Amino acid sequence: MDARPTRPPRRTGPIELRDFGPNGHRLGTPDDCYDGSPWELHRGELVQQMGSKDIHGITMALLAALFRVHAREGHTVLADIYCDLTDEQGPSLRAPDVVVVSDLVTPRNDAYRGTPLLAVEIRGTQSKKYLDDKVKLYLEHDWPEVWLVHAERHEVEVLRRGVASVVYRPGTEVPMIPALDKYGLTALPVTAFFDQREVTRYTDEWVQKRAEARARGETLLEFLDARGLDLPETARARITACTDVTMLKRWLVLAATAASASAFVDAMGERA
Repeated sequence: MDARPTRPPRRTGPIELRDFGPNGHRLGTPDDCYDGSPWELHRGELVQQMGSKDIHGITMALLAALFRVHAREGHTVLADIYCDLTDEQGPSLRAPDVVVVSDLVTPRNDAYRGTPLLAVEIRGTQSKKYLDDKVKLYLEHDWPEVWLVHAERHEVEVLRRGVASVVYRPGTEVPMIPALDKYGLTALPVTAFFDQREVTRYTDEWVQKRAEARARGETLLEFLDARGLDLPETARARITACTDVTMLKRWLVLAATAASASAFVDAMGERA
């Protein structure tokens, strides 16, 4: 007796008529994931995206704005964009809340294909399994660092493949990746992840103070040059890199009274 031919799984057409995959979700293809689509694709199965609204959307917007201020040149901050994580187990297009990338040469109307330096997922009203599946997929694809931001508990969990996760609670600081230290920000208080006023301290106020310090440093170097004090490059670099306005004011007073370049450099060391 001849066996009946087996039809291929139905993965296109109306969603409600498609077959189910091994994890109980309807089958899909990358064509189901487009701008404004309610779907993500996880190894060939459709997963409904969780809307970016309420506290989830607010936190995502705050972090994206913060990262864009502090991202080094050549780095790009993307929010809610499909990332291609296709592998031998099937096609996947997942959308992290925020990613920082260094290899986006020419933006395209397409999914991002690469390895982000940092991915952020905000845990609000989504199910634990929904986020756990996404994070597991990121780490399996060797994404170096994933932050899970708990909007309700005001905690930040940092995950890296092969090591135990670290949870940062209010009162502690989360270390920044090097790609986010354009203005010298090396750590961020947990409270700044969730409070607009705290974020402002690390965006508008932070950049303003940095700009003021840079202007004072340039003024100091011009004054030293006008006095004919030829500083070594190490001292000039120290002035240029200084972000402490109070220290720069002290150095300006020293520049007015120093008898020589070496005397000024020595005094810098004493007042550091």
